[in-house]
Amino acid sequence: MARNTQGEREERIVDNYATSESLRDQHQDCVGTEESSNTLGTVRSQQPDPVSPPQWPIRAVVVLLVLLSVALLAGLLRFVVQHKTVCMGRDVEQLLQRLKNVTEQRDSLLCKQECPSGWDKFVCKCYRYSSESGSWSKIRELCVSLGADLVVVDSKEEMDFISRYDEDPWLGATDEASEGMWRWVDGTVLSADNPSWCGGKPDGGKDKNCLRKVWGKLNTKWTDESCEDNRYGFCEYNLMT
Repeated sequence: MARNTQGEREERIVDNYATSESLRDQHQDCVGTEESSNTLGTVRSQQPDPVSPPQWPIRAVVVLLVLLSVALLAGLLRFVVQHKTVCMGRDVEQLLQRLKNVTEQRDSLLCKQECPSGWDKFVCKCYRYSSESGSWSKIRELCVSLGADLVVVDSKEEMDFISRYDEDPWLGATDEASEGMWRWVDGTVLSADNPSWCGGKPDGGKDKNCLRKVWGKLNTKWTDESCEDNRYGFCEYNLMT
């Protein structure tokens, strides 16, 4: 019985020793694991956490690109409009130049025509005295019936040509519509300061409202006269109309 007890004691001692060794090993394993975990945690804590890039620089770049695109588009549209306008302007100029050339060619051909019998030609106009005398209005009606009108003096050269004719015929200007406002029958203004006026200006007042040619006076071309005076008239028509 004593032997068995001693054997049991030895077995208990061995078991306790084994248990102690096992607990020591587990403790070391735990310690090692904990230390490893702490070490890894330390290493991980030393590494910087990934940081998302800030959003405002990206938005600023996007806004800048949008503004740049709008500016480029506006510049492109401006260039297209200007280019189109320039092209249209050139086309209009070319058309106007062609029209001018065609008109000049037409006028040149028309001016080559001869005046009818009884009419005298100067440049591109035909002239003749009326076949009868009468008031300014009556003689104008006679000229119109011939496809003409009382003469309108467009230039000094034309007046010099008319001055070669004798007598004092009616010319195509009046201020009957508005006293003091002289106009040719084509609507253009005859200035009261024109140097061709006898005495330097019209002097008839309300009683003399129609224009007649003056003959036999140096440097005097016309004067105002009563429209009811009995005179011949000087008719003209343009070959280009």
